[in-house]
Amino acid sequence: MLNNIEARQELKKYIEKYDFSNPRIKLKAAHIYRVADVSKQIATELNLTKEEIVLAELIGLLHDIGRFEQLRIYDTFKDRESVNHAEMGVKVLKENNFIEKFCNEDKYYDIIYTAILNHNKYKIEEGLDKETLLQSKIIRDADKIDILNLLVTESFETLYKRKTIIDEPITEKVLNAMLEGKQVERADQKTVMDDWVSNIGYVYDINFKPSFQILKEKDYINKIINRTKTPEMEKIRIFVHKYIDEKI
Repeated sequence: MLNNIEARQELKKYIEKYDFSNPRIKLKAAHIYRVADVSKQIATELNLTKEEIVLAELIGLLHDIGRFEQLRIYDTFKDRESVNHAEMGVKVLKENNFIEKFCNEDKYYDIIYTAILNHNKYKIEEGLDKETLLQSKIIRDADKIDILNLLVTESFETLYKRKTIIDEPITEKVLNAMLEGKQVERADQKTVMDDWVSNIGYVYDINFKPSFQILKEKDYINKIINRTKTPEMEKIRIFVHKYIDEKI
C-alpha cells in the first residue's frame, strides 16, 4: 500500500538540499505540496477508490520534482529556455531507482511517470489506458489550479524577475484565443502579458467539475485580472466567468 506520509518525508529531505534563500525554490516547494493536496481533494470529490486517491496525491507530490534541478542548473523555470521540467523530473526519479524512496510498488511506476510527463503538455497524449488517463487529468487540473493561485499571491518579481508586467501589450492573437475559449499556444506568446494571460487560459483545459468549483470558490480569476486591469482583461473576465459557470 502506498504511504504518502513517508513520501512527504522523503520529498522534504530531497528539497532541503536546495537553496531556500532563493524565493523561487520556496515558491516551488510550497506549490508541490498544495498541488498534492488539491489532487487529493479532486480525487476524493470524484468518489475514487482509496488507492486512486492516494496515488493522485503521490503524483501531485512528484509532478514538479524536476524543477529544482532545472532552477539550479539554468536559473529559470522557463522550459523553452532550459529543459522540459517534466522530463527532468522523470529522469531524477529513474536515476538509481530514486522513485523507490517514494513508492515501493512498481505497478504504479509507469502511471506516475506518464502522468508527470503529461502534466505540462499542451494536450494529453493519445492512447493512454483508463487509469493513467484519469491520473493525468487530475494532476493537470491540480497543477493549473495552483498556478492560478500563484498568480494571485506571488510578486511579479518572483514570477517574472521584474517589478511590473503591464508595460507590455496583450497581442491580438493571444486575446482572440482567450475570447474563443482556446488555450494559448506557446509559440503565440510574444510579451510578458501574453504569458500572464495564457495562464488564465488554463481554465479551458480543466477536466473535472470539482476543479471548476474550486476555481469558483477561490475567486482566482477576478483576483488575477484585478492585478493587471486593462480593457482587454475585462473582456477576458466576462468570457472566462461565463465558461466556468457553464461547466459547473
